[in-house]
Amino acid sequence: MKLTRNDKYVLKYLIKNGRSQDSDIAKKLKITPQAVGKIRKKLESMGVITGYSTIVDYEKLGVNVIAIVLFKFTPEARRTLFTEEDINERIKGANIINFYRVPEGDVTHIVTYGFRSLEELDNYFHILQTERGYISEIKKLYILSSKSLRKNSDKELLIKVIDEIGKEKLARPLPLKTKKEGAPPIRKKGLVDIGY
Repeated sequence: MKLTRNDKYVLKYLIKNGRSQDSDIAKKLKITPQAVGKIRKKLESMGVITGYSTIVDYEKLGVNVIAIVLFKFTPEARRTLFTEEDINERIKGANIINFYRVPEGDVTHIVTYGFRSLEELDNYFHILQTERGYISEIKKLYILSSKSLRKNSDKELLIKVIDEIGKEKLARPLPLKTKKEGAPPIRKKGLVDIGY
């Protein structure tokens, strides 16, 4: 994909704040608001921008439980019950946050759910297994508190990808802080510590 320098700047501003006005972006880039509007429309028509959304704090809205579930659809269900359209319709359920298809292995789908309480989660999965157990099998279920959600944004990833268009680099974790920078000391484990 080819993006001009201004295309990249406008896209990064919109990723950081989708409510940015064309005039505000234009001032920062020293171009006209009309030019920003053209770039925005171009990015939308290319399908790079597919919409604008609001980031909400789950806990403040009462979504206190997150569940990550690894499913295996039964072979019978895949052969006889569902088409891709059926699956796409079913994943519109309000409690489903993310839904991923896994290409092969003992797990066929990974789904992230949100619930107000453990009781609501329990009820949901009880129904899922008693009424629809012939469709899929839960391989693993991880139940987390919404307080454990430490990051709920892909903004940094998207900005990194935009910055690296045409000069891609392999991903690396952030470097550790040194003692001088205030990080706690890293204690190296010896063989005795790990059970030898």
